[in-house]
Amino acid sequence: MEKQAAAVIPHPAQARPGEPHPDAPFETAGSRTPAPGPQPEPAPTRRDGPAANAEEDFLACLAENSSQLERLRNDRRRFLGEMAALRAENRWEDILALFHPVEEKVPELDGVGLAHALRAEIGFALGHLGRYEEAIALYTVCVEAEPSNFHYHAGLAYTAYDSLYAAKTRKVMLHPAERKSRIELAHRHFAAAQALRPDGVTNYYRQGMLFKQIQNKAEKALPLFERAVKNWRAYSDELRQARHQERKNFIKSLYQTASCLLEAGKPRPALHHLEECLREDAASNHLTELHKQFALGKVHFALGDTQAARRALEAAAAHAEPAEDDYVFELLARVHLAQNDTEGALAALNRVPGHRRRPYFRWTEADVLAARGDIDKACRILQEAAERDRRGCHKALIRLARLELRRRRYEESLAAARKACEFFQETYRNVFFDGLFWSAAALLRLRRPAEARTTLDELEELQPGYPNLARLRAMIEAEVGRPATAG
Repeated sequence: MEKQAAAVIPHPAQARPGEPHPDAPFETAGSRTPAPGPQPEPAPTRRDGPAANAEEDFLACLAENSSQLERLRNDRRRFLGEMAALRAENRWEDILALFHPVEEKVPELDGVGLAHALRAEIGFALGHLGRYEEAIALYTVCVEAEPSNFHYHAGLAYTAYDSLYAAKTRKVMLHPAERKSRIELAHRHFAAAQALRPDGVTNYYRQGMLFKQIQNKAEKALPLFERAVKNWRAYSDELRQARHQERKNFIKSLYQTASCLLEAGKPRPALHHLEECLREDAASNHLTELHKQFALGKVHFALGDTQAARRALEAAAAHAEPAEDDYVFELLARVHLAQNDTEGALAALNRVPGHRRRPYFRWTEADVLAARGDIDKACRILQEAAERDRRGCHKALIRLARLELRRRRYEESLAAARKACEFFQETYRNVFFDGLFWSAAALLRLRRPAEARTTLDELEELQPGYPNLARLRAMIEAEVGRPATAG
């Protein structure tokens, strides 16, 4: 719900959730010094040569080691416990040093098919080290060996999703085809995990985040967040205790549900979910107070309750670092502006250092300056913002077009509006409706009504319900009907 790309709603993957697999809640040991135990007898020389198939090799190995299976299972339990202890301390490299690859480090376990749980833990460690391709390869081996294992599907889906988030934050590079493949992989295994545990929480939440944060499809994310919330609410007290690690994703699902509802233009139900989120998270603080209060302020502002919005945003500001959390002060300034308090708006903006003000922040700064009558400075700020912004240049330019119109600089207004249209067409391969409207308005003021009519015709054909279109149409037609000598 925040303005910036990665902070619209705080991204939970930043916390790098590391719930231990239920395969590994065993006793932990300090350092890995596995007891040697009795050594297996040397394998007899095979009479069928190197062409023996894998099934025969596996069955022979299993038969040969069957008397030692109990020892191997105990070793597996102990190794998983050691991995869990290392994971709790984020000692990912140590996990790899001790156990990776399993074919070399624990060949007996691998030989009898007991190493897949270790592979999954190694995959988890590789993911934390940003070695996503290796992690995905290991999880794929696990899934193929045990296609009904919930944890392997969930781990593979999360690793694919986490790699996509790392690419979004430019920690790794994914080419378009790779990105598409990772998205499909994540969705496929989230769905498999959900089918295996339909009453879960975490995999619905994470797939929702995949849709919302990676694919920008909040409408598809919403039902998944709602399902996560519904599932947790249905748990008995005993099941909530057993699955206590899922509670944080229930809380985050409430938060994301509110975000999606607000984006869909439904601030009232968004407020309901957000207030429940704040109650549930009052003691646990899985979400920061900064993000919760900012979200509350944004919802109240959407509802038109500027007093409640201001209280929430001031509470958020108390936890914010202005140079990093500029979105808090930008929204607080807009709330002050809505209350006709330009002094308070300017004070909120001035808390953010000038060199840390991003383009969207400068748009609000220009609005505040214009409201205070300093249109020259507002125009200069918008020019600077347009020059810096490679994705939202049109937003600064259309504001500039409106300001130039206000101060009767119609040629400059027309130039800014047309430039906004050109940028939008080149960048997004689409028509910028605001640009057409303000181009028509500038042409009208320049006494070029025929051109204004043509421009407005284009807008009406593409977007017949555009606000104030009919009124501008009437003004243009009145100008067209005037004698040529008028004015």
